[in-house]
Amino acid sequence: MTKVSVNGSLHWFTWKRNIFSFEVKKESYCLFLLPPLVYKCNDSKDIGLTEYEGKLFIICIDRESGFMKV
Repeated sequence: MTKVSVNGSLHWFTWKRNIFSFEVKKESYCLFLLPPLVYKCNDSKDIGLTEYEGKLFIICIDRESGFMKV
């Protein structure tokens, strides 16, 4: 399971495709839902987390077409 570090917090997908965030300094966490458009990605698409310029991004890649949404 891949974690992404952004601004002192670690982020992971949960088994139910939520995002679990752990703030290291405060030792606190939160769980938030994926946006509906991402949550509806079907089996022919892969979703992932990444960091860019200090922000957390969700990517959705269609394996059939190779098209990626950020």
